[in-house]
Amino acid sequence: MVATFDYKGFAKDLTKQAEHVIPEDIALKHKKEFLDKIYNFTYIAGEAFSKDETIENSDTAKMLTQIISEWTFHKYVDLLRSGIPENYHETILQKLAFVTFEMTREAALSNLSEDRMLKLVEVQLNKAYERSCKHLLENGQITQTIYDKAMSLSNVDSMRDVTISHNVKVVKMKKSTLKYTAVALVFAVFTALLNVFYPDNLNLIVFNPIAVIFLSVYIGFYFGANKYSK
Repeated sequence: MVATFDYKGFAKDLTKQAEHVIPEDIALKHKKEFLDKIYNFTYIAGEAFSKDETIENSDTAKMLTQIISEWTFHKYVDLLRSGIPENYHETILQKLAFVTFEMTREAALSNLSEDRMLKLVEVQLNKAYERSCKHLLENGQITQTIYDKAMSLSNVDSMRDVTISHNVKVVKMKKSTLKYTAVALVFAVFTALLNVFYPDNLNLIVFNPIAVIFLSVYIGFYFGANKYSK
């Protein structure tokens, strides 16, 4: 059973609420595209969470969707104020939405408290934002001045008391994290055995890096959860 909810209506509702708190300088120049972006990212996230079979309650699906919507709001404000060319905004926001989607889903799956989840998401999202901006700097697509300004901006800090809330809460997911830990362990053992018994297999040239990335992401998430969510 999936946690189906009216994500289209939810996206419209959050977008209307966002319109009431959009900063004046952003509203003057970018109101339409700003609100369109909020709606689109909220809609896509809501659709994904609504169809996720591991989420058993619509309140959880709404709450996770809302987190992506609010962070899209804050980081889009930062991007528009930073001086980073607009043609890079969509790509950066997509990366941030993906990070937020994965972090919120895994945090909820791990039954982290809402407070711990939000702290973890904020830390990882800010890292992803910094990486995206640094990539532009290193490629000569933005100047050091623009990069420094982008790093100094934080709309979320200036609006800590302003929330777009539906009073939704986290509830437990269907599946225990033990299952995923077991899968990761089996995968690691399988990889090790392949390297022991078939060290000259050319396919390992491709398989080993994929295995390292998969295990690194899995381990990194849990280290991050323990470090930043307490």
